Amino acid sequence: MHFERLAQHSTALIGCLAWLPLSVWIMACVHWMIGGDIDGLTGFGGIAVALGLGYEAINPPVPQLAPMTVIAVFITVVMFPFVRSAMDKKALRNIDIDELVKAYNSLSMRPDNVLAKIKIARVLWDLGVCGHAIRIVESQLPHMPPRFFGEDIHMLKRWHMMKLEARFFSPISCTECQTSNEAGLVYCRQCGSAFLIDFVKGRVIGTRLGKKLIASWTALVAILIGIPAAEAMPPVASIPAILAMMVVAVLIVYFAFRDTTSGVAT
Repeated sequence: MHFERLAQHSTALIGCLAWLPLSVWIMACVHWMIGGDIDGLTGFGGIAVALGLGYEAINPPVPQLAPMTVIAVFITVVMFPFVRSAMDKKALRNIDIDELVKAYNSLSMRPDNVLAKIKIARVLWDLGVCGHAIRIVESQLPHMPPRFFGEDIHMLKRWHMMKLEARFFSPISCTECQTSNEAGLVYCRQCGSAFLIDFVKGRVIGTRLGKKLIASWTALVAILIGIPAAEAMPPVASIPAILAMMVVAVLIVYFAFRDTTSGVAT
């Protein structure tokens, strides 16, 4: 009798403690949905699974599921920093894209604006489009007085020391006219569009590690915890519940991992 009470108190304590990381997870999902970092299906799926996991942590429908619930909560705690780091990196990339758009706006008002072109090159370097960044700076600095562009000259020397592979200098196709543009151009040589903006936007859209981690966690918890819990329900309710969880899990994983970009690494 005493052992049963102790077990009940332990389960209640573990359930209450489980709500601490799960609450952080739920609030983070809401924040990421508002910010547009994840879509509604992934966000609401993650929230629903977290709520279900928290409920099962306090009131496990099957005693044998208690250890699995603890493991699922532990996985949540371990995985959260990686998801947040991926989301933070994407947010920083979006800031870089805003800076790139501003530099292009300055260049559109003054086509001979060397500082704007160098700014474009700096942002491209930060976004990983390093070969094109080098060629843009190389095309501008020879015509500029070294005493005014000393910092940019040293920057270019540091970039050259990286000894980039030839693939970094590969041409980039314009999304408007499909023309291949060699490194060093800031506008498409055929239609004149700012093809580099579209290219880096595609790279950021393709960077969906955080979304993939959330989808994987949602599907994993739904399969390991949700389906066994649903089996304890009456057959009339358990079969539809299991099918619904499987369908939602598959959809979340599919939309998270499908390739929505062309020629861009995710």
